[in-house]
Amino acid sequence: MTGSRKESVARKSTRREARGASPLSLGLVDQVAGKILRDQARKWGRRVFVEFEQRKITYGEANDNANRVANGFLRLGAKKGSRVAILLRNRPEYLDLWFGLSKVGMVQVPLNTEFKRAQLVHVLRRSPVDFIVTEAVFAPELALALNQVDGNLTVIQFEGASCLAGSARVTLLAYEACMTNVDVSEPDAGAVSGSDMGAIMNTSGTTGPSKGVQLSHAQQFILGRNIATDLELTRDDVYYNFFPLFHNTAQAMITLPTLLSGGKMILTEKFSASRFWPDVRAHKCTSFYYIGEILRILLKSAAPDEVTRSTLRVGWGIGASPRDFIDFQKRYKIALHSGYGSTEANVPCFTPHIRPKPGSAGRVLRGFDVRVVNEQGVPLPVGQTGELLVRSSEPCATMLGYDGDAQATLEAWRDLWFHTGDAGYFNKNGDLFFCGRLRDVIRVRGENVSAFEIEETIAQYPGVLEVAAVAVPCELGGDDIKIVVVVRPDVVIEHESLVAHAAQHLPRFSVPRYVEIVAALPKTETNKIRKNVLRSTPFTDKTWDRQAGSARHSR
Repeated sequence: MTGSRKESVARKSTRREARGASPLSLGLVDQVAGKILRDQARKWGRRVFVEFEQRKITYGEANDNANRVANGFLRLGAKKGSRVAILLRNRPEYLDLWFGLSKVGMVQVPLNTEFKRAQLVHVLRRSPVDFIVTEAVFAPELALALNQVDGNLTVIQFEGASCLAGSARVTLLAYEACMTNVDVSEPDAGAVSGSDMGAIMNTSGTTGPSKGVQLSHAQQFILGRNIATDLELTRDDVYYNFFPLFHNTAQAMITLPTLLSGGKMILTEKFSASRFWPDVRAHKCTSFYYIGEILRILLKSAAPDEVTRSTLRVGWGIGASPRDFIDFQKRYKIALHSGYGSTEANVPCFTPHIRPKPGSAGRVLRGFDVRVVNEQGVPLPVGQTGELLVRSSEPCATMLGYDGDAQATLEAWRDLWFHTGDAGYFNKNGDLFFCGRLRDVIRVRGENVSAFEIEETIAQYPGVLEVAAVAVPCELGGDDIKIVVVVRPDVVIEHESLVAHAAQHLPRFSVPRYVEIVAALPKTETNKIRKNVLRSTPFTDKTWDRQAGSARHSR
């Protein structure tokens, strides 16, 4: 289905582009985060761009900080195309790195702060980097990973002693020293274009090891532009951001829309239900990004007076149930927008502002095409579910490819359409309905979790014969993780031991909540595990809940 809708997004975008004065209408060569920051600093130099804890950073200061990073890395011998892995919690310096690296054409490789040794090793082998910027709290796990990665690396660490010191293959530098006495004048960004690769974002690896998605600067700009337009952001808006900056959500869907509109972003380290409404009131926030679980928490936890005194007018996000989507807007009088997309495909669908269809992921945005096909790639008629394919007529709107995996790139772009691996269908009015992943996927509090990785980890535990990881309903919405395990007849395994083993080797969001030990797993005639059978009965009397510390009753 072609994106020909005449929704408010397209109309507003058209009007702004016609005026020609807005950063929303930049040409391809200027669709670079660092260039946009430079231009906005010239326009809004003394306006506050970011607040973090007690720090207020103006547009001008943010641009100086980014220039310092760019020039500092050039002084270290980096050049256009150099890769810099970033393993940091949310902090203003993360933004300095992103904008600074983009100014001179270096590539950021964000690393999830929940990664353990195995995940770090995989990413650093798949996407070799020249530099790693981190902080002391992550050094122990990083040191273990670097022992299994070939080559010499420069690690730049924030405050604190490091166990990385003394490694023959690691040059350890202090971030503060690297950025001392560095020129803050504009570096030469003439050779950097929006078509250049700006980031390698990691997929979650829902069907195997994670892939590195090569994003152009322009892809991030296009997403940020479309979000800013859809939310009708202006310089008076204050965007509340508690999402991690290693996700494209925080970068392209929160920070860039704020930058493009000349507004202000309130940055926090992570989401807190107890802090949400007080932060919104204290900072006079007008917009926020949500996932389904967050809406459910806010619906359960908010006191009436907290909401009536808030300044929030709009939220954008994904994953909310139709009921929560409607209830939140009715109860709090805060508009919610949504859509459909992925790291690779951008966000090609947005929900209309007027009478959106409950449960729909929106309609196709101008500049994108979305098609529903069967297993042979044949387009399906309205109402039939198949795989969602995406392409765009705007240059660089979708991923450049999978880093270090040409075969996966070719397979994903069969017939010059990006094959999302998602299932869905259109109704007769052009509303898209998302039906989940074609393959196995678990989504836990905003993180896509790899069932494959969980199964590989649990299978290493002594005495485990077979294991299947599946999504089961979470009472907050979204998924929780359940593992169904077959053990050797002569072995007794405690549920707690399996969870402890997972916690030692997996990110926190990948640790199973539920464990069930069974005699055998349901199989197909070709000996494949029938996960649909396991999902159909998510809880039995044998299902052990680590939060309760005991078996739970089936439901």
